[in-house]
Amino acid sequence: MKYTLWIVPNPQIKSILEKIILDLSQEYGGPYFEPHMTLLGDIEVSEKEILEGTQKLASSIKPFALTLGEISFSTTFFQNVFVRVKSNAKLMDANLKAKQVFKMDNNLFMPHISLLYGDHDMSTREKIASNIELSPDLSFRAEKISVVTSSSRNPRDWQHVVQFSFNARHS
Repeated sequence: MKYTLWIVPNPQIKSILEKIILDLSQEYGGPYFEPHMTLLGDIEVSEKEILEGTQKLASSIKPFALTLGEISFSTTFFQNVFVRVKSNAKLMDANLKAKQVFKMDNNLFMPHISLLYGDHDMSTREKIASNIELSPDLSFRAEKISVVTSSSRNPRDWQHVVQFSFNARHS
């Protein structure tokens, strides 16, 4: 099974992003998905290993602030249009710890929250990104890690398995 570790924004920021994701998915034909920042993806382990590893990881991280940055776009399906999450030492450290716990390579980590999935051409992606308006410097506290199944490319198939609070037990 493949798993992904998400940090989900607080309800206020989540609802702002949900509206954007819903509007864009309806207008441009992409799938709807829950707003999230992937801390680490493509983790291929047993359910026991993901639960034990994520609990260990969450207990080693204290809650920290995340701030949203500029709207951008990329060349991939899952990074079609997104809002960057501003890097900070605590976020980068959490990503490194996750890679160590799950024995994964230290590949590039570009923190972001996707707003539209799909295979749109580059000029469409650029146009969409330039038309999205978000209040500058929206921020929230990262307090939990959600473990989500991710063996399918279809967001409807993704399932929350468990959530662990940082520096605490699972909830």
